[in-house]
Amino acid sequence: MTAPTPEQVEKLAIAFERFTRRFKVAEAAAALKNSLNALDIQALLFINDHPECTLGDVARHLEVALTTMSSSVDRLVRKQMIERQRPQENRRSVSLKITKQGEEAVLGYVDGYRASCKAMLEALDPAERLDFLDLTQKISQSEG
Repeated sequence: MTAPTPEQVEKLAIAFERFTRRFKVAEAAAALKNSLNALDIQALLFINDHPECTLGDVARHLEVALTTMSSSVDRLVRKQMIERQRPQENRRSVSLKITKQGEEAVLGYVDGYRASCKAMLEALDPAERLDFLDLTQKISQSEG
């Protein structure tokens, strides 16, 4: 395989900056509606996908300090988006569970994210879409 040229790298960098901006706009809209910051949104998404996870699980996944994660969880509890629970099998542990209000926030975020993806795919003809999806999956699954 040959190395990409500096021009190719620059074109890709510009394209990804535009993609990132689109996704940040979608994230900002969801955040604004629920008065959440980016960390709170990512925590909410993880808790939604991992019911009864612990504070440590979320912190490790998001690669943040426990104290930082604790502040985020406190905010989400105050906003009634998640609940703390003590599992019967280990009363010293605390698990996190998303609430109905939290689920609604997640759905709003996911809908905005999907709308951004749809807009990008609509810019391509059907054959280009298939190629684009194949290539992006290949890149996302690479180790490099």
